[in-house]
Amino acid sequence: MTYSIEDFDAVLNRARPITLSTPASTLRQWRVELVRASVFISYAIGVLSLDIEILHQSIVSTSENVLQSLVDDLPGILAAGWVGGGWSLSPDASVSVGAAAELAADQADSLLELHREMVTSDLGDPTLVRDLLSRIEEQRESLALRRAQLEDRIRQIQHIVREQYAVGGASVDDWLD
Repeated sequence: MTYSIEDFDAVLNRARPITLSTPASTLRQWRVELVRASVFISYAIGVLSLDIEILHQSIVSTSENVLQSLVDDLPGILAAGWVGGGWSLSPDASVSVGAAAELAADQADSLLELHREMVTSDLGDPTLVRDLLSRIEEQRESLALRRAQLEDRIRQIQHIVREQYAVGGASVDDWLD
């Protein structure tokens, strides 16, 4: 299965309302789904951020061979362009690690369609590069918004589970599982 923006919106819509009366097992299930989604989106944001750096370098390149110039500058582009971070707010890393393993199975492909288009494009064509840059920046912003929503929802769940634990409505197992 691959994941799309619509799938992440569906995860956000399923994971509510978050109240003290929501069973801890439901909150835990939602947390897993939200963390997985956040990992996928964070990965796509990282890739698209590098793509944006590469496209910016293509635009400002004075070299006649833009591709060779990019290859020569790649270490610096990688060092400056990788956004990363925000992989998980899960109290245990197993969900994040599991989602990262799924990334290796190409399940984030639908999020990287513009990346695939970029790597097969003529980066020496300024019109094409500007168009790609605009679309990739727009997609990255959309993903960043979703990631912020996911992380906010994860924080809400963590807060409610802590409150349930404090009043005896959840057990230690509910927090740790």
